[in-house]
Amino acid sequence: MQPEQLPFYIGHYHATARLGSGGMGVVYLATDERLNRKVAIKKLLRNPNSSNASERIRREALLLAQLNHSNIVQLYDVVEDPSGIALVMEYVDGCSLDRWQRERDLDLSQKLQLLKQVCAGLARAHSAGIIHRDLKAENILVDSDGTIKITDFGIAKNWHEDSGLTREQHVAGSWGAMSPEQAQGKPLDNRSDLFALGVVAYRLLCGQSPFGDNSSPYVTVDRIVKSPHPPASKLAPELPQAASDLLDRLLAKQPQQRPLNATEVAAELESLLQQLRGSDTRFSRSHSRTQSRTHSLTATVTAEDYFRRSHRRPLARRALGALAVCAVGIAAIAGVSLYSAPAESQKGRYIAVLEPDVRGQAMSHDQRLLAGNVQNALKQGLSARRGLHLISYSESRKLAGQPLANQAKSLNADLLLLPDMDCQGRSCELSLELLDSTTLSVIGSQSTRLVMDEGLESRARTLHQLDALLTDYPAQALSSSAQIDDEDYLTYLEIYQRRDDYLHLGSLLDRLDALQQRAPGFAPLYELYAEMVIDHDFNTRAAEADERLAALLQRAPERLNEAPEILISELSLAIMLGDIGRAESLLEKLKLTLPDKATYHQFSAVYHQAQGDYRRALHSIDQALALRTSYAYLGQKALNLTLDGDMPAANEVLRQAIALNPESIEAISLLAANMLDGGQPTETIRLLMEVGLDRIGPMDTYNLCLAYYIEKQYAQSQTCFQRVSELAPKDASPLLYRAEIAREQQQPERAQALARQALALTQQRNDWEGLLMQARAYAELGNGEQAVENLLKIRRDAPDDLYTNYARAQVYITTGDLLSAKAHIRKTLQQGISPIWYCTARFVKICNIPAFNDLRQQYPGLCRSGEHNNTAGDSQIARGDETSANL
Repeated sequence: MQPEQLPFYIGHYHATARLGSGGMGVVYLATDERLNRKVAIKKLLRNPNSSNASERIRREALLLAQLNHSNIVQLYDVVEDPSGIALVMEYVDGCSLDRWQRERDLDLSQKLQLLKQVCAGLARAHSAGIIHRDLKAENILVDSDGTIKITDFGIAKNWHEDSGLTREQHVAGSWGAMSPEQAQGKPLDNRSDLFALGVVAYRLLCGQSPFGDNSSPYVTVDRIVKSPHPPASKLAPELPQAASDLLDRLLAKQPQQRPLNATEVAAELESLLQQLRGSDTRFSRSHSRTQSRTHSLTATVTAEDYFRRSHRRPLARRALGALAVCAVGIAAIAGVSLYSAPAESQKGRYIAVLEPDVRGQAMSHDQRLLAGNVQNALKQGLSARRGLHLISYSESRKLAGQPLANQAKSLNADLLLLPDMDCQGRSCELSLELLDSTTLSVIGSQSTRLVMDEGLESRARTLHQLDALLTDYPAQALSSSAQIDDEDYLTYLEIYQRRDDYLHLGSLLDRLDALQQRAPGFAPLYELYAEMVIDHDFNTRAAEADERLAALLQRAPERLNEAPEILISELSLAIMLGDIGRAESLLEKLKLTLPDKATYHQFSAVYHQAQGDYRRALHSIDQALALRTSYAYLGQKALNLTLDGDMPAANEVLRQAIALNPESIEAISLLAANMLDGGQPTETIRLLMEVGLDRIGPMDTYNLCLAYYIEKQYAQSQTCFQRVSELAPKDASPLLYRAEIAREQQQPERAQALARQALALTQQRNDWEGLLMQARAYAELGNGEQAVENLLKIRRDAPDDLYTNYARAQVYITTGDLLSAKAHIRKTLQQGISPIWYCTARFVKICNIPAFNDLRQQYPGLCRSGEHNNTAGDSQIARGDETSANL
């Protein structure tokens, strides 16, 4: 039904002008001829596709009838006639909040007053059990006197009732205003409206949407559900910190992280207003005026730029999983101590345990177990010494074999502990030497004889000698963790020694599971498991770390709840699951109990990095570096700079880390990955080959393969990807690249077989990355319809980042949908990918199709010097120019 021709009557209301329209109806300005006053009439449009629209507008009337408040538009009447149903409401002589803001120069006090009024209206609705569900600036009116009026309760509901009225549209609400739980179709309460209030307040105080200005609703919803918003202090540095903190809490992903109710928010806004009205009026006026005029001039980043930088998931693989989660476990394995003495947090000296030097005959399996036993015992004995901070063993063991002076410089420790083992037959003489790191002079030494088969007895002897050596640094009370028999302890040591065996990590984890069943009270097992399961998940794409770790921790006895190994493993799990509340709670415990605050700051950086807040992560890691210069901390800083989009700064920090430790595989690995993303695959190959294939894991090997692939060294790339498949048998990506190379080498049957293997690997996966790999496999197999269907399935779950869009471009170019391919190629180029990634066999056709001329002109590196123009006819992937007409 079309809107009536003006003017017309609805009952005794004379409609004379159209005020606006929405999804359900049209709003008219009318005159109530009985009472001689202006009213607004919301008249329902007939919609043949909606069977319950009339019922919804009746429900809106019933809800509004309950709400008599100065900050909510009042309902006067309901009119039904043959033409339909209409609501007669209070007429607000004003405009929407967003227009009000655009047309006026509001200071901070005025903005806070407006928000207080919104809170008052919300509080009244919530007190009646009503949630708005579509609170946005367009539904908040401001009259000529500056009074707020919340309107459009068309999809509001009582959160205590189960109503099916909105099920036909599945998720009710506006894309840019809904809360994460609303976007996911979860049950809602008043805190969902508080999230929407946060969006409104953020736009009002920061001048931008907290989720950027991307035109795609799917991108916006993805950001709402998954991605942290830019901290308000970044977009509006002049805002009082309390205001920024309030905005950040209102926009928390988890409802329990938000304020309790609108009344509480109003109280915080009033407190801010009181501060602005304080005795220093000169400052207050100047500060308030600054808020409305300068935040857009001094903001450090726009919201959209923030997301483009934060979501620039690089194509080359980096230890994101390892450093975003596993670094926590690694630090714990190093022997981080937790005890209640925060007042002594930084009064101690740093000590590092060097790799044991084993002399005598060639090192046997039993000797390696005994060396691991000594390491574990020393970590336990040093983790709770008054006046000592133990440096992560993950740092010191990577310096093994280097001269002592180099190790001392790299570790930046005050003291070095050097274990020495002289083995003959079934026993070894253990000597412990304590060295001053500056002079490398021996301060003290102790020795004892250890027997290889006596695991727990050797551990006890080592601890006894350590006590005798460190009389100036008395031990604190340790939690009882050695609840394990000798045979199981030797099993633990064997698994510990093989923790870097990527090929067998899955079976080693199974053995740890079994061991935990026999020795559930042995706390060190949990931190080792956390490190290994996360490493296994990242390197093999197994996608099972969270479930395995959660299951293990659930089986831990209650008496271990406060054990450091459990706390840090729980933190690893919380970060993986995105459980912000749990992660922050665990961080608070660590803050209070960690004696070495540098380690706490490292944990904090790990947490913020996992949240995508790279600026706060950088601040935290800089605080750690201020306490101790560490090549590991420098590597973590470089990773965050990389993820934040500042590749040159990241590479400079990496060079500093490598200068401290030239053998730092992590730093070299990240530098190699950055070189690859930056379009320098030859440098990636050089860096990784200098490290050596026997020393790099699946992740770095994969990057090496990509570098060979981009350089068209197909034989090396094929062999390289085959090695990755052996090291990470659940990873489909190397199979897909091998299929592409086989196709280019005129081996179509082999290409099909490899693509089928990739599809079989991912067939049971329903996560977005698994479905994306399936799409690539379907495209290789010529099933373009199923490939595109998979891409449609993940459009709301997959991040709108470089990695995802590059994979989409791979699918579309293979299926022949060049229009979609071009769109995603353009998007990845805008997101920062080097054009060299498109100088490959799969994308060779873009160098010959006129429709890509604009891209080639804008990004000349797409077809370097026309080198691909002569190869298009030979490519098995390129399908000629005939498809150009489809563009």
